[in-house]
Amino acid sequence: MKPWSVVRSLLFLLLLAAAGSVAAAWWWLQRPLNLAATTVELSIEPGTSPREVAQAWVRTGVLTEPGWLYQWFRFSGDARRIRAGSYELEAGATPRSLLAKMVQGDEAFERVRLIEGWTFRQFRAALAAAPHLKATAAALTETELMAAIGLPGVPAEGRFHPDTYLYSRGVSDLTVLRRAADLQTRRLAAVWAERAPDLPLQSPEQALVLASIVEKETGVAADRGQVAGVFVNRLRLGMPLQTGPTVIYGIW
Repeated sequence: MKPWSVVRSLLFLLLLAAAGSVAAAWWWLQRPLNLAATTVELSIEPGTSPREVAQAWVRTGVLTEPGWLYQWFRFSGDARRIRAGSYELEAGATPRSLLAKMVQGDEAFERVRLIEGWTFRQFRAALAAAPHLKATAAALTETELMAAIGLPGVPAEGRFHPDTYLYSRGVSDLTVLRRAADLQTRRLAAVWAERAPDLPLQSPEQALVLASIVEKETGVAADRGQVAGVFVNRLRLGMPLQTGPTVIYGIW
């Protein structure tokens, strides 16, 4: 066989091998990853390298070679764009969709509901029972907690807006409370700015207390305006409110 024929044969084999490798890689990128469970969860801390991310996914239940994942991250050009956060991988996910999820920061969120009419003690109990929420507030007194969220010296009761809050897994309960307090402050300021000029109230906090009493006095939304009017007239006359909720809140 002539030397040129040998070279051509070797080149053909090399091209064939390269084409086969490219085809295999393409097939692997499109193929759903095998998972050890229905869902696989991973929290990526800030500063985690792409290689460590690939290894962590395999440790938590992605049944593939960590080197393959890592090389895919590098080849894609997005390895350094992987964001820290909590992620959940479900059946059907491919290497492509896995990387896209981390680059886009498509985190798995939990939710906790703080219900209107609850006391602060009930809010704390709901947070303590919330899944994947770091229990930082549990070890703090009410005074310490309020200082920790930036409201030192402020009473906790009534300072948190009732709503449903989404949070990343592993986040501190103080983060949720801080968001609830900020939202309550903004909502209260907006309502106070639109108040009637002749109301016998001196601050947004007094308005909040009165609104809480009205809400506890009647569970019928249509009646709240009338009940509030009665209380406002009593305040104008300097009369006691003479209502059960003022005692009930003290007991709670």
